[in-house]
Amino acid sequence: MRSVILHYHIFKNAGSTVEDILANTFYERFARYDHPDFDHVLGTGEILDILERDPAIQAFSSHQIRYPMPEKAGYLFFDWCVLRDPIGRIRSTYEYFRKKPIPGEPASDLANQFPPGEFVARMIRDYAYRINDIQVNMLARGNNDDPPGEADLEVAVQRMRETALLGVVDCFNQSLVAAKYWIKPIFPGLAIGQQPANVTGSKGVSLAKTCDPEVYAELLRLNALDLRLLELAREEVKRRFALVPDGPAQLAELG
Repeated sequence: MRSVILHYHIFKNAGSTVEDILANTFYERFARYDHPDFDHVLGTGEILDILERDPAIQAFSSHQIRYPMPEKAGYLFFDWCVLRDPIGRIRSTYEYFRKKPIPGEPASDLANQFPPGEFVARMIRDYAYRINDIQVNMLARGNNDDPPGEADLEVAVQRMRETALLGVVDCFNQSLVAAKYWIKPIFPGLAIGQQPANVTGSKGVSLAKTCDPEVYAELLRLNALDLRLLELAREEVKRRFALVPDGPAQLAELG
């Protein structure tokens, strides 16, 4: 049985830090891949092809893999997925594209043309599907531009609770300590002591303050399901962390 960690890299959700952890744990046995097409989704066949081409790979990361996890005889997959406050994620996306523009990518183009409040207003007007409960959508439906609903939230919550290595950005170190403990029988020595990578500082930017009140209210409405998922994910991380025998000591070591 071949055991493989699949990192579901949600953009601006501490994914670069997770990749550094995997790289420093598995070295040449870690692989990352994104198709040149920004909106491409790697299907199960493509993921398995990558793994079959290099039997040494034990961890794989991509922005473009989606749930449900692949299934194949001879493989045992462990998913790693990190969630984040959706409003903070949108703010960080804006700041990231201001620093590292991707010409032709709609969110990047808008971020480099407008201040944050206008950026959000135009995203809601023209590309609402790009900021509408993205995390619920990714966990529940993989890749779908239609607005998710309550049934999708139920699926997303179930997948979140079943995630082998669950993370939440605002309790990230607790997530890491719990992940290391629970995956230790399969992958001992997860290198969780990495410094945060590719961090985009907020620099005091608050979407609540920079957006028109009606625009911000609509942004909250578009992310109501993500906010509910996030709250439950925090509870799940804290539950797992509480079961780690020396959790507080490990947390103190991470600083």
